[in-house]
Amino acid sequence: KPAETTEDALVSVLRRGAQELLTRAIEEEVKTFLEAYAGLLDEKGLRQVVRNGHLPERSIQTGIGPLAVKIPRVRDRSGTGIKYTSNLVPRYLRRTKNIEELL
Repeated sequence: KPAETTEDALVSVLRRGAQELLTRAIEEEVKTFLEAYAGLLDEKGLRQVVRNGHLPERSIQTGIGPLAVKIPRVRDRSGTGIKYTSNLVPRYLRRTKNIEELL
């Protein structure tokens, strides 16, 4: 069954590429968010909105299979309630829209 092996390899490459692209896009999104608050400093000159690791990894079901996603965690040390939520991968997203339509 060489056709299945080739198809599996292609899907694997596509999934890895999608994973990389999504990771880069999320990193760029959080970078832009942090830059918007770069001027918010405390009396020592330290930034008040900073990166703080990642949220637990979760899986999103896509048209090419499941993708593991790690969303960066952002901490607001100023106490003003600034929250980061990814626009690409909203908090409760578990399936992409095309999968929702199929179901």
